[in-house]
Amino acid sequence: MNDERRIDRMAGCACLGKGMLAAGAVAVALFCLLHLNQCFFMTDSGGVQMQVRAVAKDLQMALELYRADYHRFPVPAPSASHSDLALRSRGLMLPVLIGKDVEGLNLKQIKFIDLPMARDRKSGLWNDDAEWVLSDRWGEPFYIVLDTNGDGKIANPESAADRSDSEYAKLETYPPPAELPLGVIVYSAGKDRDPKTWRDNICTWRWP
Repeated sequence: MNDERRIDRMAGCACLGKGMLAAGAVAVALFCLLHLNQCFFMTDSGGVQMQVRAVAKDLQMALELYRADYHRFPVPAPSASHSDLALRSRGLMLPVLIGKDVEGLNLKQIKFIDLPMARDRKSGLWNDDAEWVLSDRWGEPFYIVLDTNGDGKIANPESAADRSDSEYAKLETYPPPAELPLGVIVYSAGKDRDPKTWRDNICTWRWP
């Protein structure tokens, strides 16, 4: 094969390759155009879950750091009880964690967390004229459980999931652990705002 014929053949292969790439790009573009809503929905859903979980993890870490520094949690002393303390992400705990000394709970004025300010009372910190509130993407305060009895474990709230939810029937076959070996857990009730329907809840101890 002479040089001119070899060059022509190589040029033909290059053109064929470019044509195939162009056809592939067109196919991808058409798919995205036809399934635009679904593509955006999946991307947004995953991004929302990651954002909500990031805030929950930050809050969990802040509470653990506070306890390591002050040997207690930033809440009024709980009454004598063998149960852990369940609460929502609102009240004096929040200004304490962002570095304020409220009721002597942060004498060192240590800043344990940076929290975004909310928009329309969602995805951040806001004040309802009575107290500070930290809301998730859907405007609900996070759920928090603290190991205030000091036994090194917390009852798993997922064990109380609504079994009537058909999409969560897998619990019957693969039940979650009854207890979590943690000092702090935080979770969001998710898009449906119902903490008992765990198919959309977002928590700090597992993913998703």
